[in-house]
Amino acid sequence: MSASLQFPVKHRRWRRTLALAALAVALTVFAVPSLLGFATAYRLLYAPCDEDGRSPGDFGHAWEDVTIAGRAGSFRATFIPGTNGAAVILPPAAASGRGNRLHEADVLVRHGYAVLVFESRRCAGMGPLSLGYREIGEVGDALAYLEARADVNPAQIGVLGFSSAGATAVMAAARYPALRAVIAEGGYGDFAEGALALGTGGPLEVLYKEAIALSYRLLSGVELAKLSPQSVIGQIAPRPVLLIYGSRERSLDGARAQFAAAGANVALWIVDGAGHGDYLAVAPEEYEARVIAFFDAALLGR
Repeated sequence: MSASLQFPVKHRRWRRTLALAALAVALTVFAVPSLLGFATAYRLLYAPCDEDGRSPGDFGHAWEDVTIAGRAGSFRATFIPGTNGAAVILPPAAASGRGNRLHEADVLVRHGYAVLVFESRRCAGMGPLSLGYREIGEVGDALAYLEARADVNPAQIGVLGFSSAGATAVMAAARYPALRAVIAEGGYGDFAEGALALGTGGPLEVLYKEAIALSYRLLSGVELAKLSPQSVIGQIAPRPVLLIYGSRERSLDGARAQFAAAGANVALWIVDGAGHGDYLAVAPEEYEARVIAFFDAALLGR
C-alpha cells in the first residue's frame, strides 16, 4: 500500500479516537454530577437512626414507653405526663430517635404540659425519610393517640417541630385542624426553591440539583413540590403559629417566605446570634418565656 493511501486511514483512526475520547469526557461530565445527586438524596433519605439514648429521666421527669400503631407502621414513643390537661407533640427531626429535643420538652413539662416524643421512620424501620411530607402521617397518629388519653384534653393539643420536623409541623397543622397551635423552628419554606435552590447555579450545579430532585422522587415516591410549608401555612388560620429561627441560619429566607404567605395568626421570632437549633441555648430565658406564653394563650386561654 502506498504512503498516500496510508495517510487517510491513519487520519480516520485518529478522528475516531478523538471522537470516542470526547464522548467519554461528555459522559463523565454528565454522569458525575448525576451520581453525586443520587448519592446525596440517598444519604438524606436513608440516614441511619440517630438515637442518643437519653430519656426524660435524665431531666428528672417520669415517663411512659408507648408503641403507636400508625397507618404506615408501628413506632415507639415516649409520653411525659403533664398537670394542666394540655399536650404538645414533638416530632423527630430527620432520622432522630426519641431523645429528640428533650431540652425543649423539659421546658414544656416544667410548666405543666404533657409531651409526646416519638422516633423517626428510620428508627422504626418504616423505610426512607421523606424530609417532612410522609412524616405528617406520624404526627396524625400521635395526635390520635393523645386524643384517646383520659389525661389529655383533645381540644388542647399543639405541636412543636424543629428543622425538617418544623416543616412537618406546619404541614400537619394544615391537614389536622385538631392541632390547635404550632411552633416551627428552623424549617424550610419550600424545599425545592429554598433548601435546594433548584434551577440555579452553573450547568453542572443545575444538573446535580436536578439529579437530587429526580432521585428524591424515585426513592421516596413523593413529588418534591409537596415539601412546601409556605404553600399551606395560610390554611392554618385562625389557629396561631410561631416561627422561631436564628439570625445566622441558612433557612431564614424560608421563615420570611412563610411569614409573608400567612396572615395575622403567624408570628416570627428571629433569635439574634443563633444558628440552626441554637435558640434555647442562645436565649434560654426569652425562649422559655415566649414558648410558654404562646402555648398558654393558644391552648389554655391564658
